[in-house]
Amino acid sequence: MAAASLVLFLAGMVLGALTLSRSHRRRRPVVSLGYPHALVALAGLAVLGLRLATGPENLLLNSAFLVFLLAALGGAFTLAVRRRDEPVILPLILLHASAGVIAFLLLAAGVLAGG
Repeated sequence: MAAASLVLFLAGMVLGALTLSRSHRRRRPVVSLGYPHALVALAGLAVLGLRLATGPENLLLNSAFLVFLLAALGGAFTLAVRRRDEPVILPLILLHASAGVIAFLLLAAGVLAGG
């Protein structure tokens, strides 16, 4: 199950990168990619949470889950504070993305460690 969440988070990261690059080029948020990014990442979070609830304890997976929760809160906050048709708030996006990358690396290490 942890490997499935890894795949979902990788897809979410790709969608997030596409969203950011298209938003940066157009100088406006691209909502058509932002919502799928959020849905795929939340699905990965749900799968990882299910793995944590049913499988053996793994500190790396627990840490990844916590950091992914923080990244999800950051993404929700970014969505809440932006105004329609305004440029994206780059520092918030970079903080959200950094948390996601750190959590992804923790998750990958946990999967490789036998999680």
